[in-house]
Amino acid sequence: PASAATVGRRASAMIIEIENASPHDFVLDGSYLPFGELLGPVITARATTRLELQPSPVAGIHAVFWFADNEHHNVYLSMTTFMRQFCPTTFSCFAGVPPANLKQEAKRAPRLEEGSVIKASDGSCTWTGSPDHVKVKIPEEVPVFSPATAASCRGGGDSQGWVVVSDADEASAANFLAQTRPCDASDGLKRGMYHACGGLAMGFGTALCAPIFGARQGGAKGFFKGLGMGVAGGAALTVGGVAAGAAQICRGVAGTYAAHRGRQEEKVWDQNTGRWVDINLCELEVRIENDTDDGAEADEANVDGGATVTVKDTEYYDLLKVAPGAGPSEIKKAYYKEARQCHPDKNPDDAAATAKFQKLHEVYQVLSDPETRKKYDLEGQAGVAEKASTFDPAAFFSLLFGSERFVPWTGELELAMQCDHFAKSAFNATQSSTDGQDAMEDDDKLTKQVKRRQLRREVKCAVHLREKTERFVYGRDEAGFEEQMRLEARELASATFGPELLASLGEIYQLRAEIYLANEMHGRHSVAKRVASMKHNLAMVRHNMGLAGAFAGSALHLRKMYTVATSANSIAAKKEEKAEQSNSQGHDATTEQDAPKRERKPDAGGEGDEHKPGADDPESWDEESAKMLESAIDDALPTFLQTAWSYVVRDIDSTMRDVGRKFLQDKSVPWQIRIRRAQALQRLGQIFAAAAQEEAERGERPRSVAAEEAKARLQEAIIGATKDK
Repeated sequence: PASAATVGRRASAMIIEIENASPHDFVLDGSYLPFGELLGPVITARATTRLELQPSPVAGIHAVFWFADNEHHNVYLSMTTFMRQFCPTTFSCFAGVPPANLKQEAKRAPRLEEGSVIKASDGSCTWTGSPDHVKVKIPEEVPVFSPATAASCRGGGDSQGWVVVSDADEASAANFLAQTRPCDASDGLKRGMYHACGGLAMGFGTALCAPIFGARQGGAKGFFKGLGMGVAGGAALTVGGVAAGAAQICRGVAGTYAAHRGRQEEKVWDQNTGRWVDINLCELEVRIENDTDDGAEADEANVDGGATVTVKDTEYYDLLKVAPGAGPSEIKKAYYKEARQCHPDKNPDDAAATAKFQKLHEVYQVLSDPETRKKYDLEGQAGVAEKASTFDPAAFFSLLFGSERFVPWTGELELAMQCDHFAKSAFNATQSSTDGQDAMEDDDKLTKQVKRRQLRREVKCAVHLREKTERFVYGRDEAGFEEQMRLEARELASATFGPELLASLGEIYQLRAEIYLANEMHGRHSVAKRVASMKHNLAMVRHNMGLAGAFAGSALHLRKMYTVATSANSIAAKKEEKAEQSNSQGHDATTEQDAPKRERKPDAGGEGDEHKPGADDPESWDEESAKMLESAIDDALPTFLQTAWSYVVRDIDSTMRDVGRKFLQDKSVPWQIRIRRAQALQRLGQIFAAAAQEEAERGERPRSVAAEEAKARLQEAIIGATKDK
């Protein structure tokens, strides 16, 4: 145990002498210094370097800092120390491979005792000294850090000392109690209030409505009978809701300690399993590679991309400039690339470009579908001459919002997945109309497939971020990373809705990075963390309010369209009724009887001489109604497009939140790497936001679209998304 003199001394400067026998020069790579200041951030190869930690006047020293070799940046020197008045001094050091969580290692660091020799827990280095003077010896041979990959997880490779756990448990996912378990006390309180208020509302509604329905059906006797049933039912619903709410609050309180530990260990709450889990991005990457049951990747599995294929006709492949063995993703990219070059908007009054655009559309219809592609490969164009039309929701929304370039960043939009799910559900319902049980099972299966597709989307986006930020995270080439991202941002900004998509991505990237860095560098309950969380919540509220406003505007336009359509139907009915009356009079009346009627017609109709087309003539009414309906639709198209866009923004917010968790809380890499990932994500968000702002300031792309532009976009998206079979 530490002596009283050692524990009771005032905190002074701490000296760390590093005897570096390795051939690596180390430079400071990062630090977490709640209290204290580090001096001397360079460690020379094969020499002794002196570092000095200056204490805070009140709190002493609490420092977590690490160095990386100056050449390849894959050899680390990680240190933690804690020195405070009336507390024993602790110190730990790791050379070569960083620990799983250096910040947590500070809590497990051994005490510094006079004359004691301590060996690192991984055996990479040793140190000795007194509480205010430490001597660290770095051996000549130190291990090299290499990040985990999907290949290493697939082959059961070495995880280099840290233990990671999969974030999926299909067995417990089916447990209803687990799926409804609150993560902590605040979540339990929120759920409890929801259940209690819901029970009270349903109880009050039952007690109020039951006597009314009873009186309508049974008079006074029915009223009193309904009153009794309403009071009993309302009381039961109220008690049930309050009991369910109290149970949720108790469950939340019971899980508070587990939530505290889970957040300290950077775990994520998984509502499907009802527990705190670690995220391993590499294992998730392997999982989605092996999971091809949802049909999203089935088409790609049917065509062996890159293989040598013998086909009867190569004209379609030549138009897209791809090999006959190209995979679906390669064909899709080639189609978008070629179609952009000859798009009618970019080539006005160019008949050749329009013809090529239409031909490319026809080619993509054939080659994007595995069955028609097989027929084309075997029989040529004759085999795909007769085809029935189908609709591809993913292609529709990609063309509508220009999001095909953003697919690696945003994944398949939820609108596309939901439309595809709805279409398949409707098809299954028509096929299984005689068996309702089969239809329900098919719908349940499709719902699970949508969830798996969403998981695949999140993992792929997280993997894409990991690959894009490697230059910053591992290569330390910050200038090169920024230049590369600026070039890509400019290219993305040129797409339809490109600036808006960039602005949304840039905003959510910065918010997620700020929250993570504030949590790790300042603490979960710090002012910085609360400010970052508040900014994130305000952004989400703003986007939700925008979506609500867009829905309200769309509802008003729908009401206007409904009114115009109802008026048109009424006019059509009047026209039909008048035609029937005219035919009846023509058959029953004589020529002599028609003459007096013609004389009386001005008196019956008022001022007959002033009758004008369009006043009461059904033909004129029909034409005017058609014009009014067309005008109402044209006026509504920009609002409908804005509503769809607002939904896309909210979808990006939700998806990128989960993508950020998988990217920033990935336990397949150590804590220091996760910090660098957050810094890279924050810088990437700033670059995207700046590119979007620059594009907006040019004034060439108005945020709102006119009716004609909205109509043109919808028509192009529908044509491009329509496939023939």
